Amino acid sequence: MAEMPSEVASSPTPAHGARRHQRTPPQVPPARRVPAEPADLASMHGRVVDHLGVRIASGELNGTIDPDQIGDELGVSRSLVRECLRTLAAKGMVRARQRTGTTVTDPSSWALLDEQVIRWRASGPWRFTQLEESLQLRERLEPLAASLIAARRPDHILAELSDATARIAHATAARDPQLMIEADTVFHKLLYVGSGNDMLARLAGTVQACLRVPDFQHYRHFTTDTANRHRSLLDLIRAGDRDGAERVCGELMDQTSQLFLGAQDTILGTEGVSPDERAG
Repeated sequence: MAEMPSEVASSPTPAHGARRHQRTPPQVPPARRVPAEPADLASMHGRVVDHLGVRIASGELNGTIDPDQIGDELGVSRSLVRECLRTLAAKGMVRARQRTGTTVTDPSSWALLDEQVIRWRASGPWRFTQLEESLQLRERLEPLAASLIAARRPDHILAELSDATARIAHATAARDPQLMIEADTVFHKLLYVGSGNDMLARLAGTVQACLRVPDFQHYRHFTTDTANRHRSLLDLIRAGDRDGAERVCGELMDQTSQLFLGAQDTILGTEGVSPDERAG
């Protein structure tokens, strides 16, 4: 039985800000079979869910879903496919009805803050839309989180922020991309966790998923200025300066947005996307 690759093949990228109804998603290679692993059904379930989620998010799998056909394509049982579809239904990506069967829903119905949905959208042809929307959300909420955490200053969060800041500085000096990604992700996630606002804290996983998508990692810059801004934000939080923390966090987000906009053409150019395709 042929093995399914660990990652679904990437598709050509649409123009920045393109929406689902504006363009037909590019053709995606046929589904590969998933090797049977009866001793690890939980892993099999997760792999099939991930595979279907990527295909739905890319637009390749749409309309009515035939569990028998999916089972044959992937080499798994019909009952497993149905279990996986129930998982996707809980994320709003499919809907099951008696007469019409299971159908893919409009993206407006999806759980767009779900960590898996973020990753699936960010892996397909609409990935720049996912990144842009994520940044827009963070631009508004992260400065608020920084202000709230400055008012509370919980010792354990301050200690973890200090450690993350030190690792950001070390990664910058060493030009270590993996360490930079990990430390920066921890730092920004802690702002939400330590805010004292349960709704913001629930977004910590969402932020982590946004920071770990491949294209976001593509434009991380190893600059002393970036490391210093993180240090300044930590110092303001420690001092209980809510306004200052909110301001500097806003500056960090502005810098991130500018890096994203500036790097977008480079990423698209590397992938051979023509100017006409970029313009939509």
